[in-house]
Amino acid sequence: MFGCVCLVNAQTAIDTVKSRGLNEIIVTGQIGETTQKNSVLKVKVIDIKRINLQGAYNLTSLLVNELNVRINYDPMLGNSISLQGISGQNIKVMIDGVPLIGREGGNIDLSQINLSSVERIEMIEGPMGVNFGSDAMGGVINIITKKSIKNHSRISAGSYAESIGQYNFDLQASTGFKKFGLQTNFQRNFFQGFSTDETSRAKTWKPRTQYLADLNFSYFIKNGTLRFNNSFFDEKTTDKGVSTINSFEGTATDQYYLTRRIGSSLFYDKKLNNKWSLNIIATYQNYRRIRRSVFIDLTTLDEHLVNDADVQDTNYFNLYMSRGILTNRTAHKKLNYQLGYEVNIDEVTGSKIKNGYASIGDYGLFGSAELKVNKQLVIRPAVRYVYNTQFAAPIIPSLNIKFDFNTNWAMRASYARGFRAPSLKELHLAFVDPNHNLRGNENLKAETGHNFQLTFTRIAKIYKNYTLTIEPMLFYNKINNMIDLVRLNATTVAAQYNNIANFENAGFNLNTSVASNTVSMQIGYAFSAKQNSIMAQSNTNTYFYTNEFRANTSYTFTKTETSISLFYKYNGAIQNYQYNMSDNTIILGHIADFSLLDFTVNKYFIKRKVNVTFGSKNILNTTNVQANLVSGPHGSAGNSALIAMGRTYFATLKINLDFISADKNSINNKEKAISN
Repeated sequence: MFGCVCLVNAQTAIDTVKSRGLNEIIVTGQIGETTQKNSVLKVKVIDIKRINLQGAYNLTSLLVNELNVRINYDPMLGNSISLQGISGQNIKVMIDGVPLIGREGGNIDLSQINLSSVERIEMIEGPMGVNFGSDAMGGVINIITKKSIKNHSRISAGSYAESIGQYNFDLQASTGFKKFGLQTNFQRNFFQGFSTDETSRAKTWKPRTQYLADLNFSYFIKNGTLRFNNSFFDEKTTDKGVSTINSFEGTATDQYYLTRRIGSSLFYDKKLNNKWSLNIIATYQNYRRIRRSVFIDLTTLDEHLVNDADVQDTNYFNLYMSRGILTNRTAHKKLNYQLGYEVNIDEVTGSKIKNGYASIGDYGLFGSAELKVNKQLVIRPAVRYVYNTQFAAPIIPSLNIKFDFNTNWAMRASYARGFRAPSLKELHLAFVDPNHNLRGNENLKAETGHNFQLTFTRIAKIYKNYTLTIEPMLFYNKINNMIDLVRLNATTVAAQYNNIANFENAGFNLNTSVASNTVSMQIGYAFSAKQNSIMAQSNTNTYFYTNEFRANTSYTFTKTETSISLFYKYNGAIQNYQYNMSDNTIILGHIADFSLLDFTVNKYFIKRKVNVTFGSKNILNTTNVQANLVSGPHGSAGNSALIAMGRTYFATLKINLDFISADKNSINNKEKAISN
């Protein structure tokens, strides 16, 4: 029985727990939970403090500042990512270990992933096929959400406004009893669209309205949790056509892109004893994408569907997935290991799929071990066996090594093989009309790759309470059998997916940071070189080079709990020989260099219950940059690339109320309740 509800001291207890280092716990790809410092894998963590300081509300606005990350903008397909120069179709995006479905053009739209209920982001660069299967050849992004906590209730609300016409609102509530927890989230995001020509009805950046909702039930069992999550996402993107106005009528043709993603997931986490633990995930997701073209009368606003099958389309995707991991781990044991399984069944239904329906099954068994050779050296071999119902899948090995020279200086070395299974569209597409003839290929091979990485981490106290961290890294990637559309001959528009190219790149990163209780500064530089097999057709064997640089700094005035921050990133020019499907030629594509600079102020009020962030994004007023972009099946080549909407101003308001229930005889147990 609870005899007290404490509100004022709730944040103090939370901060006390975090000060012990519990917020450093990571889970992605680990053999049990561990910390960043002790992990054999190199894991990058972006915590809630960084998210608030940056004023980020979705994954695009957060990752745009990260080193080795490039964001690609498409008004229709959304924002995609490349990591270490590897495109987003090879990046696995997950929420609490559950992969997201709904790739358009092979990519997950990062602008659909909002951060209001996020606790932290965990990123691993390089193949993670052993742990997470296909689509993880370039790395994984795992979004860790806030969970219900025993004897702890929370109510929070937030709003976001930006001068380009972006207005967001979210509301969250959670409570935890002795045995049960309940959490719910709701969010609405509205973007009115943007164009440099304010008189134009058509917008370069398309208007979007998003609705998101989550409902979580938790059952706290002994040494574990059983959690059931339901999620809902709905988005309407409007592509307004240019108006036709004369003495007789005013008309336009508009297109609506209606996206819906719903999912239900079951999570079971149980520590069986002091050695064994079991983690099981089971999920079902449904993704629907509708393209609807309407003819609109601008005087009456009446709409009716355009009578043309080419501009109307509906596709449905289903994912049935389960992953289970049995882990044997103790802190002082020489050998820790885990065994696991993963099942993925994908389905697609649509008019542009051969026979209207296709499915593919992927079944994997995997295992990994961590051998502590001595106090300094840890070796982690791992392997995954895959059976796929439509193509021959390779065996996926990896090897990670961590060597601690001392408590503050470590080396990590790794080799990993990755693969990407052909998507259902690449296998079974049948898009044939008077303007298109695009076909899948059931004989496609899986893309396979190799990755080598070498990282050093040096941590040192340099002055009083200042900590210096230096992390140089070398990496090398090679990918074989890359899949792309190829024109079948020069006299027709017929094109088919084929394995046509190989790709390789190598690079060097240097990340440094200085941090104290009041100051945080990160400076990073990345250099990479790449080539692909298409270059051989262009009579050149040279590599193309690119550079990145970022500098972030933040200063906190502890007495007023106010932080001021600058976030700067330079993105060097990119060149690459590309296959131009429209005329069956090879062209030299490029995107010019550009810089992004943001300034933010973050302030807490009322004992940290209210948080306000405001500032300016894209201070340098970057919009489009010069480019030479290859044409595809739905568009022509372009001479500019979309980067941003110019300089903007924003403000956020967040209200967080934490209630901790405690036994009337021991109010101090509130800290223990949170830690559980």
